[in-house]
Amino acid sequence: MSAPVKYRIPQGSELVLERRRWRVVGKEAHGYAVEGLDDGECLVLPFQRIYDALTVGDGKVITPVMEERIKILLAYTGGFERISQLPESEQRDVRARLGLVRAMETLEAEGNKLTQRYLNRRDVRQRLRDMAKTVTNDPHLFHGAYIGSAKRPHSLPTGRVLQEMLNNFIRFWREPVVLMRRHHLKGPPEETRQRMCPTQERFIDYVLNLYLEERQPKLAPLYEGAIDEFKLSENDILQGFKFPSITTIRTRLSQESPATKEVGRNGKRHAQNKFGAGTTDVRALKYGETCPTDQYLLSIFTDAKGNIRIKRIDRTKANDPLEEGEIRRLWLFFMLDLATRMPLAWLLAESADGDHQEKLLRMALRDKIREKVRYDCNREPAPPVSLALVKSDNGTATRNANIYARQLGLGTAVMTGRAYNSTDNAYVERMFGTLQWTVLNFMPGYTGSRPGELNGYDGKKKAEITPDALMGVITRYFIDEYPYTPHNGTGMFGATPWQKFEEVSTRTNGIESPNPEQLRLHLGVEETATTSSEGVQILGIPYNSPDLQEFAGGARKKCTVFLDPDDLREVTVLSHETRKKITANLSMTTFADLTLDEVMAVKRSAIEANPELRSLHRQHLAEARQRRNRESGFFPDSNLPSSYATIEKIRQDAAEMAHVELAPLSRSMETSGPGNIMERSGHSGPCYAVPTPAEEVVDTPPKAPFTEPEAPPVSKEFDELEANTKPMFSPMTESNL
Repeated sequence: MSAPVKYRIPQGSELVLERRRWRVVGKEAHGYAVEGLDDGECLVLPFQRIYDALTVGDGKVITPVMEERIKILLAYTGGFERISQLPESEQRDVRARLGLVRAMETLEAEGNKLTQRYLNRRDVRQRLRDMAKTVTNDPHLFHGAYIGSAKRPHSLPTGRVLQEMLNNFIRFWREPVVLMRRHHLKGPPEETRQRMCPTQERFIDYVLNLYLEERQPKLAPLYEGAIDEFKLSENDILQGFKFPSITTIRTRLSQESPATKEVGRNGKRHAQNKFGAGTTDVRALKYGETCPTDQYLLSIFTDAKGNIRIKRIDRTKANDPLEEGEIRRLWLFFMLDLATRMPLAWLLAESADGDHQEKLLRMALRDKIREKVRYDCNREPAPPVSLALVKSDNGTATRNANIYARQLGLGTAVMTGRAYNSTDNAYVERMFGTLQWTVLNFMPGYTGSRPGELNGYDGKKKAEITPDALMGVITRYFIDEYPYTPHNGTGMFGATPWQKFEEVSTRTNGIESPNPEQLRLHLGVEETATTSSEGVQILGIPYNSPDLQEFAGGARKKCTVFLDPDDLREVTVLSHETRKKITANLSMTTFADLTLDEVMAVKRSAIEANPELRSLHRQHLAEARQRRNRESGFFPDSNLPSSYATIEKIRQDAAEMAHVELAPLSRSMETSGPGNIMERSGHSGPCYAVPTPAEEVVDTPPKAPFTEPEAPPVSKEFDELEANTKPMFSPMTESNL
């Protein structure tokens, strides 16, 4: 059993542990009490944690003695701790002096006393030069070396200087950097070397503060305005204060770092992209492990028909589809495999939206033989792979809930980079620059990498290539050329993408294959349809299978159909009536090799092809129908009234059929007796209704007998007229029933 490792860490030491600096302030029972030098945090670090870090090289201990040595050394050299910090010419001088020091140590080891007189001897000096070349194994050690005085720079210094050189080397713990020339330390100390008074320094800071502003003012007018607005005290005026010149301001400004000036003049976001620290870490080791994606507005104009036709595009209609012959720049959607740098998917689009991002994901998950055959490529494209991680920026095409949900449904992790930080997605953005300078720069319609770069060339007027032809050029580049180009990116070491792909495939257990059914469910087209005896139709494309017929059972049932727009051979059918997923096959095999866009194009071309011929066919069809209808005799003349008599009679019959006779079930008032209904005078007596058994009988006092009211007096002429008039109807004496 090995003894536990213990390292001596004195109190007051500086402990660098996992890139954090601590000051050891004490020793507790279970660890060292430390204080953070950067944030002031106080805690107790366990002994074992510190010992393990020091053992594997994750920590460093700087004792008080070491810290004091470094402080003394920096004070002597003026801030230099290593020879590599010096210019190349001074490094050569230090190496020559170091050879002389080692030669003097050799002479001293032989028993010689290195006095100043001894070192001034001619033979000793010649021997020192030869021994220095032998010790350093460099015959050209003193060629061009500045080792002597200003008058004789290439000659050996005097004995006093040589002795002092050896003593300083030993006194400063044999650090070679102490042999450097210290001309930069001549003159007054740094704190007393200022020629500007505090008020002048404050004025310089005042001007620089105004200059480092995002509105980017010019220095000359800014300097004049600052002189007028700078407030001086009475003491400064009495002492004859003078403002620093603009040359002094420019000198101080040149001493600021480029990153400082970029942050002040252009903002932190722009400076981050220009001066931000990148990364050289290998981020992926397997094919499909990390797949960055991005969108890029191509620096080239395309013409839909190859004709010159330019118009101003309204901002509100910038995302509308291209019109016939319209000239416009297109978006390139691109996805790259980070481990092998193989192009996984690419497409051209008129706008940067989520629909095209879905199409890009489908292309990465499917075979790209269709693009190879269509655009006449000679090599094999990248094989499809299941995406483990998709990394994208904050663009609108990828930053939406629909795209996130579809990727998570496929089991793909999503990583979103920061906006305006090109270093977060530098791998795929580097590809856009390579494509522009390698391919687009040599094509008609090129616009340049920035506005106004090409002053004598108008890309709009020179636009000749069509979008499909541009897609062919880009496809051939990503299949035939780029995968076979040596790549010097991080982790590639000059290998080609195809060479790296073969290496990754050999060293791993294989790549993850995509699932066609999951591709349809999460990245496909979703439509609601109704089953029939022929199966189900989605977007006019028929599908059928035994499982689908068993589910429908000859009835019309609603279901949800999922279709992959790039592979129409199968669809997935879901319904709330069944728990299992139903797969249906394409019934119309003529569509088996087409995509959904191509099928719609075929249908559209069949409808829209040759409008004049279709107009003539419609005329022939109308004439044939008129002749058939006329010869059948079924249609009468529309100008004859008899052509409308039948509908009137049918309407009357329908009205009569709708009439219902109303027969009351009981009588609630007095009526005349049989045979007396037509009597004009007299009354046959009242006739009361007999209540039915269901009616409730109520005891009421008897009603008085009906008494006919007395008739008004009639004149004599009326009596004679009545006597001579024959009645129209004879009185009814018996029932006809």
